[in-house]
Amino acid sequence: MRNLILLLTIILAGCSATKTDQLEVFYSPHPDDEVLSLGPAIIHALSSSKEVHVVLLSKGKASKAIHTVNERLEAEGHPTISVEEFGEARVDEFKAAVDALGVSASNVTILDLPDGEISKDAVTEIILQKNTLHDTVIHHVMSEQDPHSDHAVTGQALQGLIDEANVHYGKFYFPVQEHKNFSFDNKVKLLNKNQKARMAVGLGAYEKWDPAAGSYSIGKISVPDYFHTARQNMESRYRYKQ
Repeated sequence: MRNLILLLTIILAGCSATKTDQLEVFYSPHPDDEVLSLGPAIIHALSSSKEVHVVLLSKGKASKAIHTVNERLEAEGHPTISVEEFGEARVDEFKAAVDALGVSASNVTILDLPDGEISKDAVTEIILQKNTLHDTVIHHVMSEQDPHSDHAVTGQALQGLIDEANVHYGKFYFPVQEHKNFSFDNKVKLLNKNQKARMAVGLGAYEKWDPAAGSYSIGKISVPDYFHTARQNMESRYRYKQ
C-alpha cells in the first residue's frame, strides 16, 4: 500500500511538472485588449502555468477617445491632457488591469510601437525574443482575421513564425465584440467566483474617472459596448496552432 501511494505521488508530481513547466506570453496590441479579449485566458493560464508574461505593444495614443476625455475635463473645470499624457494614462490603466488579473509586474513588458501602424516585422522580432526565454513557450496573439489591423498583424506575425517552424505553439484570439462572427477551436470561460472577481476588477481599471489621480476612464469611454460584453461573457475564444 505504501509503495502504491509513493508511486501515485511520483506520477502526480510528474504530471504537475509537465503541466506547469512552460512560459505563456500574451501580446496586447493596445491597453484594454489584454482584459477585454485575453483576460479570461490570462487568468486561466496563471492558474495552471509556471509563468505568464504580458507584452503591451502600443500605448494607444492614436485613440480618438482623447477628444471625449478632454471635453469632459473642460466641462468639469480640469486642465486638458496632451497626447503623451493620454498615452501614459492608458498605460496606467493597463498596469492596474494586469495587476488585478494576477500578473507579476516583473513579467510585464511595455512598448511604444506606433498605434495604428504596428508592423509585422516588429511583432515578429518581439515574439522571437520571448521565445528564447524558455524551452516551451506558448504565444497568445489576436487572430489574423481581426478587423483591426494592429490586432491582425500580431496573428500574421505568429502564423509566419509557426509556418517557418521558428515557433511551435500559438493561440489566436478573437476580439470579444466579434465572438459571434468567427468559428473557434476552444474557449476559456470563467466560472470560479474568485476568477470572475479578478476579471471584474481588471475591467474596472478602465472605468475609473478621477482626474486628480490621473484616471480618465479611457477604456470605457473608448469602447463602452465592449466592456459590457466582456462583463457578460467572461470568456476568451481562440483557435490553436502548433
